[in-house]
Amino acid sequence: MKSLVYQFNIIVILFLITITTYGLSKDIKNYNKKIAIVHYRVGKTDGVSLEIEKRKQILESMGHVVKLICGPIQNGANFIIDEFEFENPEIKRIKENSFKNFSKNDLKPNQLLKKINSISQTIETKFLDYYKKEKFDIILIHNIFSLGLHLPAALAFYNISKKLEIPIIATHHDFYWERKTFKTPTNNFIKNFLEKYIPPKNNNIIHICINSLAQKDLKSKRNIDSIIFPDVFDFGQNPWIKDNYNSDLLEKIGAKQNDLIVLQATRIVQRKGIEIAIQFVKELEKQKEKLIGKRLYNGKIITKDSSVILLLTGYPEKFDLSYFEKLKKEAKKYKINAKFIHEIINSKRSYKNWQKKYSLWDAYVFADIVTYTSLWEGWGNQFIEAVFAKKPIVVFEYPVFKKDIKKEGYFIISLGEKLEYNNKIGLVKIRKKIVKNAVNQAIENLTSNKTQKFLEKNFNIGKMYHGFDSLKNFLRKLLNGNANHLF
Repeated sequence: MKSLVYQFNIIVILFLITITTYGLSKDIKNYNKKIAIVHYRVGKTDGVSLEIEKRKQILESMGHVVKLICGPIQNGANFIIDEFEFENPEIKRIKENSFKNFSKNDLKPNQLLKKINSISQTIETKFLDYYKKEKFDIILIHNIFSLGLHLPAALAFYNISKKLEIPIIATHHDFYWERKTFKTPTNNFIKNFLEKYIPPKNNNIIHICINSLAQKDLKSKRNIDSIIFPDVFDFGQNPWIKDNYNSDLLEKIGAKQNDLIVLQATRIVQRKGIEIAIQFVKELEKQKEKLIGKRLYNGKIITKDSSVILLLTGYPEKFDLSYFEKLKKEAKKYKINAKFIHEIINSKRSYKNWQKKYSLWDAYVFADIVTYTSLWEGWGNQFIEAVFAKKPIVVFEYPVFKKDIKKEGYFIISLGEKLEYNNKIGLVKIRKKIVKNAVNQAIENLTSNKTQKFLEKNFNIGKMYHGFDSLKNFLRKLLNGNANHLF
């Protein structure tokens, strides 16, 4: 009898071990996934690269393996596809022959089609070869299906989506119809291409928009359902402070400790409206006397020898170098102390060719106020960065800010929402009265003992709506196959 009981107990134990092991292995299979994140560039200071870095950080903290795939302009990629770079001469040639805003028109439609297909095939082959080695469970792609910047890449990943049965999560930070540059195709072939592939429909593609305006447009223009998930930031990290590494930054750029630093942290491209920041700084310089002898909210005292400095950390894109030159001329014309420091700024602290590189966050440490003057943004990385850094923010109220962000309740200094165009030099401006009012408010906030309270409130709002916990929960649902609950 004892022998039978003993045998029964052994059977029960083995059964429990079996189902437990099965359960654990099943959980591990569902939890530890291998994920590819794909974009044209990674590891830079543009908004998309920064969002990719956040996703990588969170996914790895959840136990997943993440590989970054991009073109040759990168920092930290696991696999490089040379044809991914949108400044590649052949890709530029396709773009310039596809949209009427470019002067180049040396390819006939059939030649254009052949070139798109050829480069697309190369990208597809290289990616699938890497896929065979890595066996990804999920692919996250950013902006490849949404802009007219790189048509072969869009076609390549549409074909990849048809060949692979794994989920492809496509995040659309911008759409081509939001950009004047890509609105008008040169021929019907490109028009049809955009309608079919940018973005495409396929059962294993999950579409994510970062604002409600884009979601509405995607549904009306393509009848594609999408999930809204805006930009996030790590509000749980340590505050950015002056330390041994960044303590020499002001000296490095020729600034004094008591200078008034106005930070413009965006890339230098025309839609960022940086000429508005120049307008703001020009007026602030005119009213500087109101600040002399005053202690700012952060303890800095402004003196007669304090300069007002517009600090620009973002790098100029090659396709918009003419805009960069216009900004430099505009700053010189108005005698603005503008410092373009992109050559010493990186996404992370580093030494390159024996040169010290500061992080973007180091610049925020020394900023007294931040200008965010974009004419159009898919959401607004630099806005939420300034919220985390607890800096007063001067905002031109671009459409997505008005629709999705403003209602969250942030305290800002507004530059309004209306533009006046200066057609002579191709730059925009806003009414002098609005700029003057914004500067008056900025001076009041810079010197008010209530400002720290408002900045703390901004921080708490940002943490509630855009902290890492929201992204972590969002990604967990996506990776566990619960995307339908997010629509």
